[in-house]
Amino acid sequence: MAEKNSERLREKAVSLLLSEKTIETAAKKCGVTRRTLHRWLRDPEFRAALMEAKAELLKTATRTLTRNSVKAADVLAKIFLSKPKPNQSANVSAAIGTLRLSLDAFALEDLEERLRRLENQNDAL
Repeated sequence: MAEKNSERLREKAVSLLLSEKTIETAAKKCGVTRRTLHRWLRDPEFRAALMEAKAELLKTATRTLTRNSVKAADVLAKIFLSKPKPNQSANVSAAIGTLRLSLDAFALEDLEERLRRLENQNDAL
């Protein structure tokens, strides 16, 4: 039972490390000392869990950017075809930023997939 509680505490710590601004705040909200949290961060399994959680957050953000990229392109098209209006530059900047980030995320995902295929081919040899 103590092991299960410890596992839950570590899961909570991972979540808090992703949502809080400082390690100290995450440790306090988790109910452990800063020293304990730093010790956990040196543990390869804990770090792997933290990296996996970060990756999932980034994948969620990437999906949001991808969904919004069509809207961003529509915004640019509407602005391109319409008469200039005040404060359009903010919409243009947001649309361009969304498209750039979407393309960057796509390029990284594509590279990751290509590397995975190469590793699988290498493993098969």
